[in-house]
Amino acid sequence: MKVRSWLAGLAAGAVALTMMSPGVANSAPVQNGPELRQLDTPKGGGAGVVAKRDALGRAHSIRPTTPLKAPAAVGTKAAKAATSKPDALAVAKAQVDSIAPYFGARASDLVASSSTLSEYGSQTRFQQTIDGVPVYGGEIVTNLDKAGALESANGEVSLATYGKFPAADQAGAAQAKATQAAVDAVAKRGKVDAGKLTAKLDGPRWFDLGLMTRMPGSAAIPVYLFEVTGPGDVRWQAMVHASAGQALLAWNLNENLNRVVCDANHTVIQTGAEDVRCGTVFPSSRAEGEAPSSVQDVNQVYEYFGDTSNYYEGLGTDLTELIGADYGDGKGKALRGTVRICVDGGCPYANAFWNGEQMAFGEGVSTDDVTGHELTHGVTQHTSGLAYLWEAGAINESLSDIMGEFVDLTNGSADDTAENRWQIGEGSSLGVIRSMSDPTKFGDPDRMRSANWFDDEFFQDNGGVHFNSGVGNKAAYLIADGGSFNGQKMLGIGLARSEVLWHETQKSLTSGADYGDLAETLRASCTKLAKKKKYGMTKADCAQVGLAIKATEMDFEPAIGKPAQAPVCDTTGARAKNAFKDSFVEYPDGKIVRDAGWVLGKAEGVDGALVDTSYSQDGDDSMFGTVTDPAGSISLQTANGTKIKKDKTYLRFTHAYNFYNVFIIFGVRTGTASMEYSDNGGATWKDTADLKWVNGPTVDPNFTDEPAAWHGNSGGWETSRLDLSDFKGKQLKFRWTEHGKDFADLIPANWWLDNAAIYTCSK
Repeated sequence: MKVRSWLAGLAAGAVALTMMSPGVANSAPVQNGPELRQLDTPKGGGAGVVAKRDALGRAHSIRPTTPLKAPAAVGTKAAKAATSKPDALAVAKAQVDSIAPYFGARASDLVASSSTLSEYGSQTRFQQTIDGVPVYGGEIVTNLDKAGALESANGEVSLATYGKFPAADQAGAAQAKATQAAVDAVAKRGKVDAGKLTAKLDGPRWFDLGLMTRMPGSAAIPVYLFEVTGPGDVRWQAMVHASAGQALLAWNLNENLNRVVCDANHTVIQTGAEDVRCGTVFPSSRAEGEAPSSVQDVNQVYEYFGDTSNYYEGLGTDLTELIGADYGDGKGKALRGTVRICVDGGCPYANAFWNGEQMAFGEGVSTDDVTGHELTHGVTQHTSGLAYLWEAGAINESLSDIMGEFVDLTNGSADDTAENRWQIGEGSSLGVIRSMSDPTKFGDPDRMRSANWFDDEFFQDNGGVHFNSGVGNKAAYLIADGGSFNGQKMLGIGLARSEVLWHETQKSLTSGADYGDLAETLRASCTKLAKKKKYGMTKADCAQVGLAIKATEMDFEPAIGKPAQAPVCDTTGARAKNAFKDSFVEYPDGKIVRDAGWVLGKAEGVDGALVDTSYSQDGDDSMFGTVTDPAGSISLQTANGTKIKKDKTYLRFTHAYNFYNVFIIFGVRTGTASMEYSDNGGATWKDTADLKWVNGPTVDPNFTDEPAAWHGNSGGWETSRLDLSDFKGKQLKFRWTEHGKDFADLIPANWWLDNAAIYTCSK
């Protein structure tokens, strides 16, 4: 996904970190900066085992044709795995250790964070940790049958780290600085008075942007994660670079049965956190087994809590046990909700939200699907933990819509009409806010390559979490009811089978999942259910699920924001004749000359550097350059000049780059890239930015006083083409240069080049 940064006027200098230089080999960079450390290289092979890999060769999904038997070392435990959680956990650890190389994971870094037994077998979630610190979004989930055989596994891990956390004697000062940075970031993003905000440290994390987006070539950096609350329903999370104290990301989180419902009676809520608590701040208006209240909203929420709890109970999940809260008021662990809240500037409050502990409602918004939606956010929080960012956040929202609508469609309410089927919010003071059967009615995408996909270049919706939920919503509608869409004809599998399918999928996803991961998890979950014949699920049903996945294009990347591609020739039928070509498969090759800092990704790699150096557009190899010094630069140039003999002569190459000021919203840019030419054998060089480019360098809108360059993130391989026709008769050499920028000592600047050619187009 390619987007652009938008915040201007940011600090021009970064804090210099005094840490070890990267390890070097084969002309690797020798620069100032923190240590760039490789973790593990994904293992090739896996035929019949690995179902999905990313561009770097990492497995994202393992679905063996035949379940993998438990390793012999845990054979005795496997025999007891169906009934003993400790034995199931031991078998899961042995299984994940054996498949870890496919993910690029070190077995020693995988720590079980949760494990459950079910009628299907066992499921264990493993958290990737590096030096004892969790990796945000770095997880692998295993699903074992009752004999301990591995049926599926999915997840993603970070492959490298860059930098270190402050030493123990400096941690206090660093965290204090980071706390203030988190508050300031939320105040700026949320337009809230910083003096009214409270930041609570959730702990240190390694943060790898490549786990949360489709962007290649990332590395995990040390951050502090905060939860920031404030007036009313203000509830954000923020990440701050642990060593530099620089805010990187801030995002808005709003969005046995025992029930306790309280009435705020239009009280203005200040933080949406502890001051909304039902049972302490507000007295109970109706608790489990008590008579109805005189307040309609209290009774409605009480009933809708019951509907949602009954629904999840039918799926084998005790909702109260999973997400209930005990505030010490004598009511015990309960599903809790406070109704008729108001916020500064808004009464009645026209929304509802899950605050991480309980529900809160404005007046008149408590409908069955809205309640089911918000409580499902709690379920997601305690199962997959899907981050509320980018595609993971869109899936998070979609799951809440899906499960909320399932509650609505199965509770026998009076508004369960054909007209309201698959509509979200009907009957509330908000009205219908989304259509699951046709997301385009509200401008949302119904497939990955829809023109409605929201690229969210200004990070207005946490990367598109609400808008892009339409893809998952459309899939749920097609899976349940069937229909014709996007060239596919589906027979619906019905609500009963859909419910268990989506709930099993919800529990198996990892926190950084994208829609491709959702597709794989739906397939794996359906296969498991068909094997057990749960709710009559069959292989034929799973084929219909596959058609819905195909119809909604989950296996594809979004069309909006994809890297741009320059044509080879402009005229149909024209043929290209090469005068120069290099696909970077060996060095030296007599065609290029490089500075220290450029390496062949696969052939040489970088000792102690990113394994993603092997990223290649055509699969053989590419030239990789990394800069870790804000003031540094490295160049790669053609060894000899090329005579430009004809019109319609072009230079064209593919490249990918991570310069980070795109996704990290506070302008943390790490580099830029430019290209120059020389018409005097390399004695002098001139910038090509003003020449005739397709997908050439542009001026960064945040830094308009700087020359045009490639900046931000390509989101994958793009192609750029330079028209050389005006140089006819001249001999030209070319030079690609990567420049470090403000924060290259916090996050490395990466540039890959592949398939460069100078050629003439002719009929």
